[in-house]
Amino acid sequence: MFFLILVVSYFDLIYNLQCFDNCSMTYSMSQPFTIPADCRSISSNRCSVKILFWYDRQNYSVIFSGKTIPTNHLHHNRQVLMIETVKNSSFSYDIRHVCKKFDNCARHFAERKILEMMKRFYNISIMYSDLQLLLLDQSILSENLACFDMNDDIQQCTIPGLSGSCQIINDLIKHKFYRPLCLYNSRVSASVNIYDSKNFAMLTVKCNRMFCNGPVMVAAVKQVLQRHQIIDVNGRLTGNSLQIHLTHYLFLLMVFLSFQIGTNK
Repeated sequence: MFFLILVVSYFDLIYNLQCFDNCSMTYSMSQPFTIPADCRSISSNRCSVKILFWYDRQNYSVIFSGKTIPTNHLHHNRQVLMIETVKNSSFSYDIRHVCKKFDNCARHFAERKILEMMKRFYNISIMYSDLQLLLLDQSILSENLACFDMNDDIQQCTIPGLSGSCQIINDLIKHKFYRPLCLYNSRVSASVNIYDSKNFAMLTVKCNRMFCNGPVMVAAVKQVLQRHQIIDVNGRLTGNSLQIHLTHYLFLLMVFLSFQIGTNK
C-alpha cells in the first residue's frame, strides 16, 4: 500500500506544474539571462524551453512553452549543432528541453545551460578555416563534382543552374554510415550538423570535394571538432546534459527499498 501511495503522489506532483508559456526573449552573449516581467505561468503536465545560441552573431534566444506535449514527443530533449563554412557562414546550437519535475523546471534548466554555454570560447574564424580545408575545394566546378552514392558507386553532380554537394551521415551510437549521395542546391554548401539526444545521435557532413562523402572525411571532421572542444572522443556534443538525472535515480532507489522493506515484513 505504501508503494502505491508513493507512486500516486509522485505522479500527482508531475502532472500539476506551473510553467512559463508563450514567453520569449533575445540577449547578447554578454547579457545575463533574466525572465521578463510580462512572462506568465500556466498549469501544465510538462514545461519546455527552446534555446538558440548563435556564436557567430554573439547572441542567444530563449522560448518557453507550457503547452501540453503529445506522448510521442516526451523524449525530444536534444541538442543540434549547425556549422556552415561557406557563403553566409554560421555557427549555432539549437537546444530543446522538456521536463516534469517541479514548477518552471524548464527555467531551472535554461539558467544552468545558458551559464554553461556563455562560458565557452570558440575561435570561429580558425574553426571555419579548418573545416573549409577539409570540406571545400574552390577549384572544382559543381558540374565536375562526383560523389559516392548509396551503393558506393560514383555519381556525377551535373544539373545545370544548381550547385552540387556530397553528403554522408554517421550514426554516432551504432557507428554506421548512411545515405552517401549528391545533393543539389542554389549554392554550394560545406557544412557539419550534429543531432544529439539521449538515445539518438547523427553527424551529417556536406562537402564540395571529389568523392569526399566517405568514412575518411567523417573521421577528419571529428578530429577538427574535437580539437575545438565541440565533441568528445565518442563524437557526442560536449556538455550534453540530456541524460537521466540523479533525482530520478534517487526516486527509483527509494521505491525499490520501500518495496523490499514491505516484502520482507
